[in-house]
Amino acid sequence: MKTAVTMMIGMLCIAACQSKSSKNQVFIDGIYVNHTKGEYAVADDTLIFTHTDVNHYSITRNTGYQAIRDGRLLPKKHQVEKLEGNYDEKSGVLNETTTGRVFRFDPDEHVLLLKQAVYRKLN
Repeated sequence: MKTAVTMMIGMLCIAACQSKSSKNQVFIDGIYVNHTKGEYAVADDTLIFTHTDVNHYSITRNTGYQAIRDGRLLPKKHQVEKLEGNYDEKSGVLNETTTGRVFRFDPDEHVLLLKQAVYRKLN
């Protein structure tokens, strides 16, 4: 009897871990935005994640930023990056393959975390 209970508890733990991982993976596809303002610049960052294969994603990063000099905003500049990443089911994070960025997703809070930056999911 104790063996059966122990096995059931173990199976429930495994199922819970897998469901969290799959919940994260279902959440990843979409558009995430972040607005940052500091003493020297203002930036708007958009990340677009597209599921391409099993645990593989293409990532498009659009950044618009304006430097601040002598209290004035300079003309806006734009930058576009095309990246790729792989979702790690064990750790629940997406690892970007070129620069090594680590994307963490929180479906309950509807956000993506990249270092200290918090991106809100739009869709």
